[in-house]
Amino acid sequence: MPSAADHKSSTFVKLLYIGDSGTGKTTSLASLVEAGYHLRVLDFDNLLDPLIQMVRRSAPARLDAIQYMSFRDKFRTTPNGPIIDGVPTAYIGSMKAIDLWEDGSTPSEWGSKHILVIDSLTTMSRSAYWWAKGLLGAATFAEGVPIRGVRPEQFYHTAQQALMNTVAYVTAESLATNVIVIAHVKYIERDGQTKGFPVAVGNAISPEIPSYFPSVALATKSGTRRTIRTRSTSMIDLKNPRSFDMADEFDMEDGLARFFKAALS
Repeated sequence: MPSAADHKSSTFVKLLYIGDSGTGKTTSLASLVEAGYHLRVLDFDNLLDPLIQMVRRSAPARLDAIQYMSFRDKFRTTPNGPIIDGVPTAYIGSMKAIDLWEDGSTPSEWGSKHILVIDSLTTMSRSAYWWAKGLLGAATFAEGVPIRGVRPEQFYHTAQQALMNTVAYVTAESLATNVIVIAHVKYIERDGQTKGFPVAVGNAISPEIPSYFPSVALATKSGTRRTIRTRSTSMIDLKNPRSFDMADEFDMEDGLARFFKAALS
């Protein structure tokens, strides 16, 4: 039977990186590029331009260290509201990319100098929802339109289970690379307290998602100062594998690089 003396610290960072819109989460990835990491981004938000522009200014020789694959379902308008144009493919396409990247490499074998980035869980969740509607034959129905024989909660349940399976996979040691999952914050009342959790499909799984991550950090903005917080606030629970000796917060400019260095030391 293994004892604590036999336990080895993880060689990978699995980080849930949350914060309100506009706090600089995506742009702060630049410090990791400058620190020598290779980013492989599942891009659901289509907001990578500020990151690329920053790296182009600060470390132009490292631009090739950023690769991305974009996933966004196409929509079209109807008298009842927008619907998917064709078959929803964004979510299942991203699952294929996690298994085999566009360049033929295998994410589970990328190793310690690569980082799989999901940007963001919020919009990935939306893609999972539309995938679930398509799976149940309802993608061509606008939101709120009754569908005979199908209950709306079925879409949510299917999408939620798929998303939780995705989170479980990317946080497992079998995916032998670093992972950053970016998410926006939703404030939910539980047991008489209001707490912040990552935005997902509905509210049911949002409180469960952080439990899969050894590290949860918060992007914050106060005036012009932006920081990455590692210690819990009154409304958002955070954690990291070096809680006794990691700084309470880092300046966002080089914060993620410093976080990784501290977490892996």
